[in-house]
Amino acid sequence: MNKNIVIAEDFNVSRKIIASVLTKAGHHVIEASDGKEAASYFDGRKVDMLITDFNMPEMNGAELIQKVRATSDYSFIPILLLTTEVNEVKLKAALDENITAWIKKPFQADVFLKIVTKALR
Repeated sequence: MNKNIVIAEDFNVSRKIIASVLTKAGHHVIEASDGKEAASYFDGRKVDMLITDFNMPEMNGAELIQKVRATSDYSFIPILLLTTEVNEVKLKAALDENITAWIKKPFQADVFLKIVTKALR
């Protein structure tokens, strides 16, 4: 399947776990430690999916999603939101940006990979 996936996650351990699961499944992973860094990868290069945390410094997940969706090359790529967020207003803002799926942390690797695989079809 070998897809290009950008991960935006400020917690290093979580980012490494996600990257490991995706790499073992055959995907090419680009890691970003915050939304601002992740946004820099949406510069015309081939990106097949964005997986982003909600709460991050510099640029949060909702702001990143909005920026990616506003770019014509990436307006329809699958976007998965990973979060522990419980604030309904914040979550509604992210949902309004047309995400593909919402995954609550912590998650099981096999369930996570099934969601990724389904979203990439």
